[in-house]
Amino acid sequence: MLAPHAFAFPYASARPTLPPQAYERLKALADTYVEIIEGWSCTGEDVIRLSTLATDLIGLIDAAPQFCLGMGQHLPLSSPSMRHAFFVAILGVQVAQGMGLGAARQLTVAKAALIMNLASFELQDDLAFPLASPSEAQRITLQRHPQLTGELLRDSPGADTDWIAAVEQHHESLDGSGYPLALRGDEICLEARILKLADVWCALVAPRRHREPKPPRDSMHWLLTRSRQCLDPQLFDTLRRLNGHFPPGTLLRLANRETAIVTEAPRGSSQPRQVIAFLGSHRSLLRDPVRRDTRRSLYAIRGFTTLPAIEIRPAYWDHIWTMSSAPH
Repeated sequence: MLAPHAFAFPYASARPTLPPQAYERLKALADTYVEIIEGWSCTGEDVIRLSTLATDLIGLIDAAPQFCLGMGQHLPLSSPSMRHAFFVAILGVQVAQGMGLGAARQLTVAKAALIMNLASFELQDDLAFPLASPSEAQRITLQRHPQLTGELLRDSPGADTDWIAAVEQHHESLDGSGYPLALRGDEICLEARILKLADVWCALVAPRRHREPKPPRDSMHWLLTRSRQCLDPQLFDTLRRLNGHFPPGTLLRLANRETAIVTEAPRGSSQPRQVIAFLGSHRSLLRDPVRRDTRRSLYAIRGFTTLPAIEIRPAYWDHIWTMSSAPH
């Protein structure tokens, strides 16, 4: 096992400059991803296009890590399951970087996350609706989807064995309780262990049609109490260092009833001192986002919240994240 890398986001002491039109770039990558998946026909061209997309995504993550993690869960994709996989790819790459994995293995993580649910995307979207319950045949498909997707990759010229292994093993658990093969410990490749952790975390913190998301601190507690024996402990510690209780993208309700987003994640369990408010008391978009100091009683954090169904222009998102990289 690799030793954890001394990885952390560039915090306030070294704020990176947000790349131009960062949101449009991220959204364009996500839209291209949906197009590739919906048209997948097991050709070499499919493999090249997805590999190129994964490389471009890693490049944007390198340039703007907090932005990518923060916005990955809020992208307005029509398919919840594809948005989830895209979010898993972002977090998975950052955990891989936190573990000191090189470029080739980061690429394997990204490609595997993006395609890991290829055989079940449509079914997962159908089951995302409230009160939806899978039939016995659908349960079997869900149980077998890692193998089914692996078979599709084997039929796709250019798909390498590391990529296929990560996909086939991404639901295995260290204690042998996973599926479909009940692998244990070192039988599971590191890339698959990363996907397992990122998959569970992203499912907990992102909103679903049938339930509210868990706050990040509650999600971490859930992993500690219910799933830690299934997860790689070094990866779990890396995730805790990476996310804390207020990771980028966390939405907060302030004392003045504004909604704000965390753009500069504090370490550990500390609360962010600065957030960017962008929705007013009636959940309508402010004319311009504004920085709030949560140490002031008027802007104190009152709880976590979710994003309402409103349209927010790409330029507005870029304005929010550009503010976070500006001196203050």
